[in-house]
Amino acid sequence: MTLKAGTQFGILGSGQLARMLCEAAHRLGLSPLVLGQSPGDPAAQVCPKAVLGSIRNVDVLKEFFSQVSHVAFENEFVPCGILERASFGMPVRFFPSIRSLAFLQDKLNQKSVLNRLKIPTSRHVIGNSPGNWLPWLHEMLDHFGEGGDSECVLKWAQQGYDGKGTFFLNRSPEVLDQAVAFCNEAELRGIRIYAEERITFKRELAIVSCHSEQHGFAHYPLVISEQKNGICHRVWGPAVSLGVAPKLAREAQRYAVKLAQALQLYGTFAIELFESRGGKLLVNEIAPRVHNTGHYTMNASETDQFENHLRAMFDLPLGSTRTAPGFAMQNLLGPPLEAHGVHSVAMPEPTERLHIHWYGKQDLKPGRKLGHVNGVTDSPGKVKKLLAEMDSTVEEWRKRARKPNRGSE
Repeated sequence: MTLKAGTQFGILGSGQLARMLCEAAHRLGLSPLVLGQSPGDPAAQVCPKAVLGSIRNVDVLKEFFSQVSHVAFENEFVPCGILERASFGMPVRFFPSIRSLAFLQDKLNQKSVLNRLKIPTSRHVIGNSPGNWLPWLHEMLDHFGEGGDSECVLKWAQQGYDGKGTFFLNRSPEVLDQAVAFCNEAELRGIRIYAEERITFKRELAIVSCHSEQHGFAHYPLVISEQKNGICHRVWGPAVSLGVAPKLAREAQRYAVKLAQALQLYGTFAIELFESRGGKLLVNEIAPRVHNTGHYTMNASETDQFENHLRAMFDLPLGSTRTAPGFAMQNLLGPPLEAHGVHSVAMPEPTERLHIHWYGKQDLKPGRKLGHVNGVTDSPGKVKKLLAEMDSTVEEWRKRARKPNRGSE
């Protein structure tokens, strides 16, 4: 299709991912409309127009959908049934489709499609002991405790993100008590529980891809990912230049193509993976949207993940995913606010190789994603030094952030 200057499209959500989608939209001459809660939301700060209200309010949604033809999601935690009802009869296209999103919201559905497509993933067992979880927990420890490890992972099938909805189980009485509470909470929320084997992995990996209905696929490099407390801490790559076998990158791309075709998944999406100690690649989770592990593309790639998502939405040719020989990204998480009087957090200072992306959040909760740092280098051999430079910059920022503001004491 041919875009007209100022073509308007919608983004359901107004956090940092929506903000970065807005910034990409401006480069393409698009006019984004976001649905958010407050004019101070990260995306609302950079968007000329916003609809404020609840995503569960049908009247608010109808007002929103009446102004757009294409809609992107900031995240998958949306009420698909309400969205479908509110958009009924309107010429609105969703990326991904509501049907695909609703399917992938449930991690047990993800498991089923991975198994159907013969894409390797960890073994799992669905919980079936509502109201009496302890015997089932012992059964799962026996089931997955081959080799004497006697541990496994419990997961909520829905509503889990950044470590929430995941629990590492062992035979400690204290841990078992916590696991029962974890299962009871899911039961109260109407969420299914499942147990899966705990993979002894060599490293965690991720790949971001983009699928266009008219222009096929574009893949970004496989990256190495590091998690802390269930939250993405940093990524670096390209993985194949840093010790990961090239065949694993090819496998990851094949998995991405098979999944996107099977699920009619269009736009940018990510796959989180494990590289086992035996060199096997297993899919952990599928994220049907732009993703934290692809933020490095904003500085390291010729076309970033956000712009390619929009290109796929509007049937434009996908941009080049050619990426720098070495790169890294590290999240800026809200530091422990140990001092009284901390009302704002100064940004980290950029260096020659480091680029700061700040989200404009007003609420400075410890552990909250406030921004990220990207770094680019001309050689894979310099990535280790780049990571050290990032650590030093972020640590200095965290020290400054813990100090009270002058004038607020």
